[in-house]
Amino acid sequence: MSLSTAATEAAATTKATKSRFYSMRAANRVLTVLLVYALTVLLQFVSNASGLKTVNTTEGFQTVNASAGDTFCLYQEHNTTYRRELGAVWFASQDPCLVYSCAAGVAKDPQAHIVVTQVDCSEFYCEVGSELRETDGSCCGECVRTHCQHNNTLYAVGESWHNDADCTLLECGRLDSGQIIVNTYQRTCPPLEEECPASRLELRNCCPFCRPLKSVRVEQLDEGDDTDDTWTAEWYRMHPCRRDCQAGAEPLTCRYTFVVEWYQTFAKACFDCPLNLTDCSRPHCVMGDGLERGITVVNRMMPGPAIEVCEGDQIVVDVKNSLLGESTSIHWHGLHQKDSPYMDGVPHITQCPITPHATFRYSFPADLSGTHFWHSHTGMQRGDGVFGALIIRKPKSAEPHGRLYDLDLSEHVMIVQDWIHEPGASIFASHHHSRGDNKPHNLLINGRGRYYNRIWAEAKKDHQLARGKMSTKPLNPLPKSEVDVIQTLPRSARLAKSNTTRLFPVPNPEKLSRQKRGNLNEIPLELVPHQVYNVQRGFRYRFRIINAEYLNCPIVVSVDKHNLTAINSDGFDIEAMEVGSIVTYAGERFDFVLNANQEVGNYWVRLKGLMDCSEVFTSAFQVAILRYEGAPDEEPTAELSYAHKAEGIELNVMNRGPGYPDTKTVAEMRALPIYDQVPGIDHDTLEPEADFKFFVYYDFYAKNNPEFHDKDLYAMDMNMTQSNRLYTPQLNHITLKFPSLALLPSRKQLSDSDFCNETSLEQQGIDCRTEFCKCHHVLQVPLNAVVELIIVDEGFQYYANHPFHLHGNAFRVLALERLGENVTIEMIKSLDRFNLLKRNFVNPPVKDTVTIPDGGYTIIRFEAYNPGYWLFHCHIEFHAEIGMALVFKVGDDDQMVPVPDHFPTCGDYNPDLRSDGEGTTEGTSRPPTAAPQDTDGGVKGLAANSKMMALIFSLLLLRFGH
Repeated sequence: MSLSTAATEAAATTKATKSRFYSMRAANRVLTVLLVYALTVLLQFVSNASGLKTVNTTEGFQTVNASAGDTFCLYQEHNTTYRRELGAVWFASQDPCLVYSCAAGVAKDPQAHIVVTQVDCSEFYCEVGSELRETDGSCCGECVRTHCQHNNTLYAVGESWHNDADCTLLECGRLDSGQIIVNTYQRTCPPLEEECPASRLELRNCCPFCRPLKSVRVEQLDEGDDTDDTWTAEWYRMHPCRRDCQAGAEPLTCRYTFVVEWYQTFAKACFDCPLNLTDCSRPHCVMGDGLERGITVVNRMMPGPAIEVCEGDQIVVDVKNSLLGESTSIHWHGLHQKDSPYMDGVPHITQCPITPHATFRYSFPADLSGTHFWHSHTGMQRGDGVFGALIIRKPKSAEPHGRLYDLDLSEHVMIVQDWIHEPGASIFASHHHSRGDNKPHNLLINGRGRYYNRIWAEAKKDHQLARGKMSTKPLNPLPKSEVDVIQTLPRSARLAKSNTTRLFPVPNPEKLSRQKRGNLNEIPLELVPHQVYNVQRGFRYRFRIINAEYLNCPIVVSVDKHNLTAINSDGFDIEAMEVGSIVTYAGERFDFVLNANQEVGNYWVRLKGLMDCSEVFTSAFQVAILRYEGAPDEEPTAELSYAHKAEGIELNVMNRGPGYPDTKTVAEMRALPIYDQVPGIDHDTLEPEADFKFFVYYDFYAKNNPEFHDKDLYAMDMNMTQSNRLYTPQLNHITLKFPSLALLPSRKQLSDSDFCNETSLEQQGIDCRTEFCKCHHVLQVPLNAVVELIIVDEGFQYYANHPFHLHGNAFRVLALERLGENVTIEMIKSLDRFNLLKRNFVNPPVKDTVTIPDGGYTIIRFEAYNPGYWLFHCHIEFHAEIGMALVFKVGDDDQMVPVPDHFPTCGDYNPDLRSDGEGTTEGTSRPPTAAPQDTDGGVKGLAANSKMMALIFSLLLLRFGH
């Protein structure tokens, strides 16, 4: 696609913008004079009423008294006498903050006199999109525009958006003088296909387009073809377990075969997709956003096969590892595996990894209804495509919110993910061993989407090439070096430096040609089809969101002109909440009801990435289409832009505490009372005190992690660029070392001395705050004990966000609060000792994945009713895989489910060493026995001295003073 400049429109826009700029300055000046005049009249009134006389002289300025009855004032400045009539207002030449006015006298003192007024700058405000800046010769400064405004939406400098009203691409720019302008680029349409009949001609993206034929491609299959139907999405749509769940019906055994293998987006299976839309629906056609990359998938689908069953069914999945030299495993996210702990799918915790060429059978009951999902728990495979929906339904009559919706359809499952155009292992190695960033390029919905930032950037480049003004430099508004600089800046500087939305970098022209995919030499990115959700006006639909992302990119979900009624999170019902948007973090699920009560038409379903997907980095966003029955087969006309913000309440807000009118935290949701009788989260978890309290705190630490910083060759403090320094995320300054064997099935080979935690390491005299500690980090709790976790994000190194997931148990969210940009664990412990960490015990929500605000804390509680070894970890894959996790050992070994017969084993082989791989710290070969941590988390708190008390009360004033 190419563009040409609409010069007259750009000039008009520039002129209008300039005119508004100077008008705003003049308006501020006029407002100042009017305000001073009003104050003068008021002062004169007060003077008249009180008999007070205004002082007429100031430093550097002297009035000359007028004769009685005069109607003017005389004043002298710089040896020159000036005359001013009554009512005149003027500024002092030496001090622009002093304003003078000539006021009439009163009966007792009829002589005219001068009133001096000091300007109050606190009364001046700039309009939205502008900021007040100091200016020479001005008292309060002047309002300077910093953003462009279009259709009541603000756009930062460098941000582009489509204006479908006149088929132009608009870009917010800044002249060398600092003036903000809107650049306009006119779209140039590609040529039409020859002999396109009028019946297939339509307008798409403001250009005439020949609609592809929807004929089905027919191929002759050889006799004896052994194509396996389990490799097609249609087979799963017709699966007998995908049915209307009825009360009293017999449960089914639901069997599936998963084949995990390396694959490719836009492989040859896609044929002529997207020019032939039918080809896009062919088996094994994985689109992504149109750019070619290697992926890892199940049954050549992304998302993988959807498992949809009824509560009480038995799920049996044979996972075949067809990866060449790479192991795998599948975790069933949301199911607690109460009587089947060996099926949890965490390698080296509940099972051994599934080796290449091997098959592992997972078999477990569907005992918890709700929206769940399955995903690989090995390496970066989840980010590369190994995930899919796991929906367990129950009869609608048994649904507490069943009356709120009419239909719960399989096609209304919405799996959202972040997307990078390289395999996860490559990104991981580049980020941890060099200067590579870890910022997602794009977002996808159900495995597809358009790469709008790339499409718009290429359009802009084509336009510049057409005008002959293409710079010799690549179009790269956010170079990698700048990403590195921003990532390592102090948090305050980062927020101030990067406040604009930028297009993602475009390669050099010689690299623009894409390698051949399928039957096409080049994939037209602008034609990659959207995900479409069909509804009928007048009906209410239950939608299910699954966040399968693997990096730090919280995703905001909204639907244009529709409110969302949130009814469930992580499989547990909440009191219905009507909101405008929902923020989802990696591993979370939300169910909402959408009332199709708007005019028949097409509406955008919007995804907006936060944190590492924000405007500071990649401005990642994506859209799908909500299409009413009877609406034309076309895209919505509403503007597309990262800057879009949904109206209404934002649920599950990022890095913000409770008490705001426009946002709600998950801690402000309320669970239904039915869960007070459910094991693991029942009323025992709502008592004032828990049996065990653990402080789990974390940050990114400047330590020589030997996996990434050899202390002798390239240590953190050596002379290297800041972007080459890798800060390690740790829980309580400990990196989890995964054992070579699997803890649960091999527990008879282990003893408590193989484990470590903060208390045991301190008892050994090891200071993990100053040295790097890596060991088998295990917290042991008795069976059925009530456990409270106070999870703290200290937030000193980066402005970040971490979602945490607990295996084997759900939990209550008692509190969530952000105290500031950073906080120390000592401060949190002191607040807790003074009972200043307030907990809600009235129907707190139930979840299995929850976010921790940066510079704040989240408090959760659960009853350890499920014996076994259960992982607790950050659900950002880069963090979990390098040890931002710990393990809960619940109950004694003999209280755990016996190991199944012939269960696979693994471990080291060295005749001279034990096979379990003992935990170690830097300079420490064997940690001591680890008993349950004390309630202080094993770290000595600060004394309650006067400085700490002052800090605590300052926090209270900040929190409750307004």
